[in-house]
Amino acid sequence: MSAPTLNLAAIVKEAKDEEIQVPKSNDFFESKTFRLLTLVLYMGGVSGMGLTLAMYYLFIWDSRMPPLPIFKHTHPIG
Repeated sequence: MSAPTLNLAAIVKEAKDEEIQVPKSNDFFESKTFRLLTLVLYMGGVSGMGLTLAMYYLFIWDSRMPPLPIFKHTHPIG
């Protein structure tokens, strides 16, 4: 092997054991607070829509069936 190849191999072997430091981000959108806030907003939105739908069905929805039409000039079955 040539000298540059041996030198490169030594550098790679030395760098392989080093831990690469990743700088921590102070960005709000990557914080735990933001994740918890979005979770609370999501759960509140889903629960709020469910509550709204329940209130609609309890107080507004008319579940009565219309009366069946009476047909004249028909023969009873049986």
